[in-house]
Amino acid sequence: MDFQERVSKSIKGISDSFKVLLGPGWLTMLADVDAPSILTAMQSGYYTGLAMVPWLILLTIPLYFIQELTIRAALGSGKGMGTLLGEVYGNKAAVISLIAMLIIDGAAYVSEYAAISAIGLLFGVPVVISVVLVLVFHTVIILMGGSYKRVENVLLAISAFILVYLVAFAVIPIKTQEVYGALLSIFLPSSYSNSLYLTLLAANIGAVIMPWMLYYQQSAIVDKGLRREHYTHERFETIMGAIISETLMIGSLLVGYWLRVRGGVVDGFQSALLSISRVISPYWFIVAAIGMVAAALLAIFVISLGFAYGLSEYFGWATGLSKKMCEARGFYLFYVVEIVPAALIILFMKDLVNLILDIMVFNAVALAVPTYLLINIVSRREVVGDYVISKARAIALYVVTTLLIVSGIYVAITSI
Repeated sequence: MDFQERVSKSIKGISDSFKVLLGPGWLTMLADVDAPSILTAMQSGYYTGLAMVPWLILLTIPLYFIQELTIRAALGSGKGMGTLLGEVYGNKAAVISLIAMLIIDGAAYVSEYAAISAIGLLFGVPVVISVVLVLVFHTVIILMGGSYKRVENVLLAISAFILVYLVAFAVIPIKTQEVYGALLSIFLPSSYSNSLYLTLLAANIGAVIMPWMLYYQQSAIVDKGLRREHYTHERFETIMGAIISETLMIGSLLVGYWLRVRGGVVDGFQSALLSISRVISPYWFIVAAIGMVAAALLAIFVISLGFAYGLSEYFGWATGLSKKMCEARGFYLFYVVEIVPAALIILFMKDLVNLILDIMVFNAVALAVPTYLLINIVSRREVVGDYVISKARAIALYVVTTLLIVSGIYVAITSI
């Protein structure tokens, strides 16, 4: 074998490995940084400076370890979450989990539509047109069904645009003493006497792990046909995505912080983007707007797929993008129909910013049902085989999840 052939073979090997690495875990984590999450992070920087940075760093840990459970469940059982919940807990528990996810999904869709519609208005696009374009694009993507990889490639391309918020680390100057002050603020009692600080903290917790992420990643791993030999790759992809996800949140926070320093305003998508145009540059206004729209679109696709997977699995229907439409009618139908009610609701909503924060806080509470059930599933050797977790790890995950949920409930009560 000559040098050129060896190089060609090496490049092909790297390319094949890259295709395996960038898949369900990456898409789940990048979809986690949706448009409302970006706005939440910007508002955190605008109202609390860098005080939320330590929390965003810490949240990387539960984000990875909870999502990693879906890898174990998928590879250990070869089944999606909808199927497993029904088999392990019975129909009643599966229905409760699906209903909770349906409510969460509907609220999430409203938030994504709100982001796209608000950004569209800045470019002279009426709300109705923005909503219709999203519906059309959402449906066109699914027409590519019959090949999981073909749809995944489109979603991976969309996810690349969200990475523009990493530029914040290069263009926004941060002093060393400000970083030290942010790290110390987590230990200051005065931070927790501020109701806005607590609300934003709960919103960031609600933004870090969302129930549809659990459904999507587990079922997508099965749909993609990943096997036991892909376990290490998928874990690496997930931890890499978790780090990038929270880094993007910190980058968005830095943008909000800088807008406050320079006299900008962050009380919604439009004011944030207009302030970016005035404070940073019109060029970054366009880049930031594209990043937000991409974040909203990716989230819409992943959320829709997560619910379509879960519901189809529950009913025992043929499911997955690897199936053609004629082979999995129910799966494709629910994917298309689920987002329509939110499209109608968005035309009548007014207080979108407060709505988005409320949804993020609600996510922290609604996380309970699927997460507790999933931890228990992965604790059972008879269900997941060698991918079972230890009792100590299960207890630690129960404690962390409970803390996340209690924080959401506490802030919801104090806000009222």
